[in-house]
Amino acid sequence: MNNLYNVLDELRDNLILSSFTNTVTFGEISDIDLDKLTNFPLVHLVLEDAIIDENTIDFTLNVIAADIVDVSKEVASDEFLGNNNLQDILNAQLKVITDIVNFFRRNDKVSSNFITIENTVRATPFLERFNNQLAGWEASIQLRTRMQDKC
Repeated sequence: MNNLYNVLDELRDNLILSSFTNTVTFGEISDIDLDKLTNFPLVHLVLEDAIIDENTIDFTLNVIAADIVDVSKEVASDEFLGNNNLQDILNAQLKVITDIVNFFRRNDKVSSNFITIENTVRATPFLERFNNQLAGWEASIQLRTRMQDKC
């Protein structure tokens, strides 16, 4: 029987297998060493809240998928692409968010007693955020689990 621990562990394991993720973290973003360059690309997970109903529990899982923008010292030869890898990061990290959403959709089909996605997921890009110029995507995923004897 799946529970929240198992699903988050399985999600972490799947993300680590991806060539687009080096590190998966959980908890407050302020607790993560964002200056450690070997952490990136990084996926950070935060459980925001839980709404407990008679037969279900609804969770909000916030996801940040980020990498460090690498700015070349050379003058940009293409004004559209610029002299950095920003478009590459946005493309790769959107794939990570999409893979996470698909993970939960597949997980529901495999284990009908645990998690479903309750609505469509809106991902929002961020550009050159935090001290070390991170870029990527954020998404809030609404999950629903059926009430079980053990969580």
